[in-house]
This record gives sequence, structure tokens and C-alpha cells, in this order.
Amino acid sequence: MGVRSAWALVLVGVVGGAGWMGAACGGTGDGSGFGNADDAGGVDGSFVDDGGTLFSDGPPSFGDGATGKKLVIDPPNPVLDVNGPGVTQAFKALVQGQAVTANWSIDNIAIGTIDNAGLFKAAGAVGGIATVSATSGNLSGSTTVTVRLHITENPGNVDANTQTILKGGGTADAAFKWLYPYDQTVFPRGLLPPTLQFAGAAPTATYVHITSKYLDYQGFFGASSPARVPLSAALWTTLTKSAAASDPVTVKVTKSTGGQVTGPVSETWNIAQGSLKGTVYYNTYDSPLNNGRGAVMRIKPGSNADIFSGQQACTVCHSVSADGSTLISLGSNQTGLSDTDYYKFGTAFDLKANGAVVRSEPTSYFGFSALTPDGSLVLSCGAMGGNWPPNIPGLGDLDVPAGDRPSKLLDPRTGAIVAAPGWDGVVSHAIMPAFSPDGKKIVFNHFDVGQGHSLSVMDFVQSTKTFSNLTEIHRDASLFLGWPAFTPDSKSFIYNTVDYGDYATWTQYGALPQHHGDLFIADVASKAVTPLDLANGFSNGATYLPNGTDPHLNYEPTMLPVAVGGYYWVVFTSRRTLGNIITDADPFKAGPATRKKLWVAAIEINPVPGKDASHPAFYLEGQELGAGNMRGFWALDPCKQNGNDCTSGDECCGGFCRQVNGSDGGSSFVCVPPPAGCAQEFEKCTTAADCCGVNDGYLCINGHCAKPAPR
Repeated sequence: MGVRSAWALVLVGVVGGAGWMGAACGGTGDGSGFGNADDAGGVDGSFVDDGGTLFSDGPPSFGDGATGKKLVIDPPNPVLDVNGPGVTQAFKALVQGQAVTANWSIDNIAIGTIDNAGLFKAAGAVGGIATVSATSGNLSGSTTVTVRLHITENPGNVDANTQTILKGGGTADAAFKWLYPYDQTVFPRGLLPPTLQFAGAAPTATYVHITSKYLDYQGFFGASSPARVPLSAALWTTLTKSAAASDPVTVKVTKSTGGQVTGPVSETWNIAQGSLKGTVYYNTYDSPLNNGRGAVMRIKPGSNADIFSGQQACTVCHSVSADGSTLISLGSNQTGLSDTDYYKFGTAFDLKANGAVVRSEPTSYFGFSALTPDGSLVLSCGAMGGNWPPNIPGLGDLDVPAGDRPSKLLDPRTGAIVAAPGWDGVVSHAIMPAFSPDGKKIVFNHFDVGQGHSLSVMDFVQSTKTFSNLTEIHRDASLFLGWPAFTPDSKSFIYNTVDYGDYATWTQYGALPQHHGDLFIADVASKAVTPLDLANGFSNGATYLPNGTDPHLNYEPTMLPVAVGGYYWVVFTSRRTLGNIITDADPFKAGPATRKKLWVAAIEINPVPGKDASHPAFYLEGQELGAGNMRGFWALDPCKQNGNDCTSGDECCGGFCRQVNGSDGGSSFVCVPPPAGCAQEFEKCTTAADCCGVNDGYLCINGHCAKPAPR
């Protein structure tokens, strides 16, 4: 195959059924690089491997019961192997063997388009299966078209002889191994690409071979010191969109150093069938973007971070409502305010009005407090005096004496304390509280009874501001328990343990011991507690993290409030290294703590108590490398009214996003009133029966239809 420096897609062969012609790329029909072409389409346009053949009795057709006529599409189920331009496939609509004029459509324009004459054209950037449909009068029929991409590129201008040597492999460097990403990581779509990183001698050339059912990629890269391969955004999009459910991506890497070849070293990743939603708001205390000062930053998946608040003074210790409408924090943007006095001020921001300040005055109630999902109420984090965290000294504001600050229910826009039957007089100091995504529960460290060693849950009725059913879920006599965050179904919560009462992983004021933490998940109903070993960096009792100082440095988890791509998603702080990019020897140092970063891990939907529900974590690309980043707080973006553009129903205030045709003949997806019929993935539901995919295992999670990933 020729070497190319740009994407290239050409029709090599067209075959029906499960066979394929892949001679130009060395492909066969025996599973070498790709699987079989017998995967039926899922309800949401994803691919379901049913282990059989597509339409064993021929392509589907919908006939006229009165005449017995049927519309059949020819050819049935073609498979296109492509590695260059000009990829087309002509379809015909046949009725009783005669061609008829038909209206054509395709259900996945990422795969390709089809014109009014039935000519399919591959889009050229995504492999997979699409359903082609034709309608003529009252007759209709459909078939599938499978696109398998073969891509070769040479961004490193590697000569042909070196390419041949690299493909042959070798064992010259015993130190050559993966540092990042981790094997078996689950990646979502819609992110910036990771940088592949390796141990061992610096390469003069590197060969990357990526395969999945619908993609075969070969890339040749030049010298790098240390050993890294930066994947392009175009390749990452192709890779993630071409991988179907139950379709692992295998990545093999071989390097040459001075003519000595090593590899391949191999990893397997899985791709979640969805793009991450919302925005992550996080603290930084050393932001180069903010002249080294503390700030609340924000990062949307697939984008680089920017400053949300903090240009004038330190603004930190924030919380965000699950619907993305409200953010509260300590600190103020007032000019002339000292960074050392940030905790004496509180600010509430309206995220629906581009972050406009709706309240800013002296109060310490907002630090690490819990907002209801709609942002209308806040339950403050209690404080007993003393040093952070989270014991921020009381300031005598409102009715609270200095040195102590009991937990109160407040209106974040006025600062007024709200009467809370069942809470007032029952719980005094709830630290690090968090409401469930449905707003019906709250979880917190119940300091009154456990002095930092217990986590409790209460029921909450927002309409009456009433709390009830105080229940301790877990207590640990030796470890402190902090930063609980509910899963989207509100049935479990993730938290971290830590061996010191700072609820973080650092060296307290430069003194030993060094403190450690790990993530756990607790089931509310059974009270069962399970370590999230894979997210923490452990498998079968041993760490898979490449650096000996990496384990047990995980804390401050929060959850995306909805399921995406078949998984829940947790973002947490970790002081682990990042391959050969972040290699600081001291994970606990003061100043710009470069190892303190945000990581993300997939969590299985419906976690089974006692079984690890997590997957290996990945670094959240786009955050500042030179800053110490922490407390990523994940929220949806403010919802959109009907008529606004959308990509899925969870973006819409009414809960539904559908394709509509414009007056110019084009189409787009917009927020719409509740349509007739069932709800699609991410759209509004009350029970799973409301979801179009209920028969395929769809669930109703936090009011949205969600499809679990295959297990």
C-alpha cells in the first residue's frame, strides 16, 4: 500500500454478505483486523453484534398487502473496503424485478450520504454500518451498507525501508512499554486526543497500527524524545466514531532507535457510544492563565480550559448545580481584595446569564456546600473552626458566632436561611454535602457523630424543604471519608478515603506523613462498600500504574449527572504521574503542584455491590499542565428552549431533540415539544417503558433514557 500524508479513502471492492475483498490492505474474512459484516443496527444508530448474518432471507421489504408487491433494494447489504477517493455504491429500488423511482434516505450520515438517484457516497472519515431506505408510493424497503476504512499516513516522512523494518518488529529495547494511556481504558467520544507515551530509549521512527471491526489504520511517525506519539484530532474522531459497541480497539506500537527495532507493544481500548456532556468546573491555585493565582476554571470535553472566575482575587471552593444553572464559591471578583481573605466572601453566579454575579457579599457559607439540582437552594458545609479543609473559620455572618458554622439551608441568591424541618436541630455539622441528581437525597460526612469517619444519607422533599430518615451508610474507624457524590440513578455514591483529616492527598504544611486516598462506591440500599480498584490504578491486587509513587493518590470525585454512551462518568483529582509528560518526583510538593490533575473514569451502569464497577482512568485533556488542578465539579450545561439547536434531548428544557426540515430543504436537530411516541436516548422519561429501546435494555436514569454498555 502506498504511503500517504493525508486521509485517503478509495473503493477497493464491493461484496455482499459476510465476505470482503481487502487484498490492497492485506485483509481477509477470517477476523484479521476486522470482524464479520453481520452486525444489526441498534435503536440509536449504534451497532449490535448479534452473532448472525444480516437479513438471512434477503433484505427487508414492506409490501402492499392488497397487491402482494414488495420493494427490494439491490444490492443487498454491500460491504465497501476503501483506501482512496471516489467511494460510491449505486443502489436500485426494485418492484417485481423492475427498477422504480424512489425516495432515498440513510440513518447515519457520518458513514455517508445517498442522493435522489440512490447513489451512496462514503463520507470518508467514519467506518461502520448504516441503514439505507427507499420509498416508492406505499412501498418501502431497506438494506445496510458497511464501510471499512483502510488508512495509511506518514506524518513523520518515514522512508519505505524503515517502514518495512518497523512492520517486521523486534526486541532491541527491553524497557519499551506503555506508560499512557492504560490498557482496557474506556474512552468516550468528543474528547481531545491523548498522547501515546512510552518508556525506553527515544525513537527515531515509530509505527502505530490501530485496528477495530471497521477501521485499519497504519501511521508512521518521526523522532521523539522522550517516546511519544501525538494522535491527531482527525484520527481520534475517526477511531472513536468507527468503533461500535462490543468492538474493542487494538493499538500496536513499534519503534526504531538507530535502526534497532522494538515492538510491537499492544493495548486494547473500548469506546463508549456517546460524547461526554456538560462542563467541568475546577479549582486551580497556580494558573498560568490567571497570573499564578487561584481561580475557578472550566473545561468542556473536547476543548481547552479557560477562566470562569478569579481574575481579580482568589475564587475557589466552588459547587455547581446539576442542571448547570448556578455556581457558588468562596472568594470575590472585587478589586483590591487580598487572596488571603478569599474565604471571607461568597459569590453566586447565574450560569444561564453567562456567569453573571447574582450575589457577592461577606459570607463563608458557600465553600464546599451542596446545591439542589435546580440551583434554588444550598445546604452549607459545616465548619468547626480551624484550618482548611473543610473547616473554614466562621465569620459571625448572619446568625452564626465566630469560630463555628453549623450547616444551614439557604437561598443562594439572597443569602437568607431557610427553615428545614427534620434538619434543623437534628444535624449540626454536615461537611462536604451533595444532593442526588433527582434532588430526593443528600449525602454528607456526619461530623457530629463520626468526627470525620462516617457518611450518612437523608431523604429530602424540596417542595416542603423537609429532611427525614437519617441513615448512616458507612463508618471507618481508621480512615476519614470525604467528597461523596451520587451516581446518576441516585442509588449509589462515590467517595474517597484518606488517612488524615484534611480529606485530601498532600503533605500537611510540608510535614510528614504523606497522605493517601482511594475511591470507593457505596450502595445506599445495602450499605455495601466496594473499592473502585481499576479507577484507583489496581488490577488483581497489584498496581498497573507505571510509577511507584502513583498509587493511592485519588480524591474529590464528582459525577456527570447523566449516563452517556452506556456508562456513568466520574471526574476526580489524582496526584499520579502522566506518562513521560508529568514526571515530577514529588506528588505532594507545595507551589505549582504539577501532578495534581483531573482524571476521568467510566463506571458501569447498575453497579453490582461487591464488584468493581470502574475502568482505568484517563487524563482530562485541555487542562493546564503547569497548574495544580483539583475539585472538578461536573454539571450539565443550562438547558435550551424549544427551537434552539441541539444534539440530544438532555440539552433541551423540555427534554426532546428531534430532526426537523427547514424551509430551504435542509434539516437540523432542534429542541421540540414532547412528540408522540417513545423517547430516544438522552430524551426525557419517567420509566424505562417510555424509551424506544426498552426491549434492548434501555433504562430511565435521572429522567433520561440511557443505554447500558454491553457487559
